[in-house]
Amino acid sequence: MGDFTSYNGISRNNIARLNANGSIDSTFNPGIGTNNWVGTSDIQSDGKILIGGGFTTFNGISRNSIARLNANGYLDETFNPGLGANDWVGTSAIQSDGKIIIGGEFTSYNGTARNRIARLNTDGSIDTSFIPILGPNATVQTICIQNDGKIIIGGNFTSYNGASRNRIARLNANGSIDSTFNPGFGANGTVLIISYSKCMEKSSLGGLGTLDGISRSCIARFNANGSPDETFNTGIGANNTIWVANIQSDGKILIGGGFTTFNGISRNRIARLNPDGSLDET
Repeated sequence: MGDFTSYNGISRNNIARLNANGSIDSTFNPGIGTNNWVGTSDIQSDGKILIGGGFTTFNGISRNSIARLNANGYLDETFNPGLGANDWVGTSAIQSDGKIIIGGEFTSYNGTARNRIARLNTDGSIDTSFIPILGPNATVQTICIQNDGKIIIGGNFTSYNGASRNRIARLNANGSIDSTFNPGFGANGTVLIISYSKCMEKSSLGGLGTLDGISRSCIARFNANGSPDETFNTGIGANNTIWVANIQSDGKILIGGGFTTFNGISRNRIARLNPDGSLDET
C-alpha cells in the first residue's frame, strides 16, 4: 500500500501483494486499483482485506476512503460503506467480533457525524452503538485494541469529547473516554503508531517528543493506567521520526522510520530494541 503506480515494472495503483521472496503476487489483481493513496490495510480472519486512504474509487467503483477486497484483489461488494468517509482514513483496527474501527481526518461517515473516529459493522454500515459524541478535535493517526476491548488512539488531537487529552487517549468499547487512563500532559508531538504488548499489558508509541513532560525521543512506553513506564529508557532515542513499531512475543520492539541513529548508534531507518528500551545490538 502507498502512493505508487507500479511495482517492478508491473502496473499496480497504490496497492499490491508480494510473495515471500519480494516478487509480485500475480494472483492478487486489483485491476486499476485506487485513484489515490492507500494509507492503511488490515487482513480479516477470512482473508478479506480492508483498506483505507485518500481515494474515492476502487477499480472505477465509488468507494470514499474505505473499501474491502476479496483475497484475489477484487472489490468485495458485500461491504457497502455508502457515502463512506468525507475525508481520508489513515488507520484502522479489527475487533475480535469483526467490527472495524477507523480513524483519520473525516467528520462524517455515510452522512452521519463522526469526528475522526467511527466503528463499522462487518457489512460496512456505521455501528450506532459506538458513540464518540464530539470525538477528538484533530486527526487520529493510530488505533490499537487491547485484550479487554478498550481502544487506545493516538494522533494530533488535544481533546476527546471536550476532555483534555494530548495526542493519546483510551476509549471504552462504546466510544466514551476511559477516565481510568490518565496520560497527564500526554505527548507534545504527533503520536503516529501505538503497539500493544498483550503479555505485558503495556503499550509503546512512536512519533512523540515528550510523554507527560518526560523527554522521550520519538518512542515511549506507558503503563496500563496511562502513566509513562520509567523502566523503559531509550537514552537519547531516535534522531528522527518513528513511523512503525511492532512488539515481538519476547517483548523486543522492531521500529522503522526516518531516523539514522538510535541513542547515538548508527541505525538507518530500522532497529530493534530490548524490552527495557535499549538498542538490541545482537
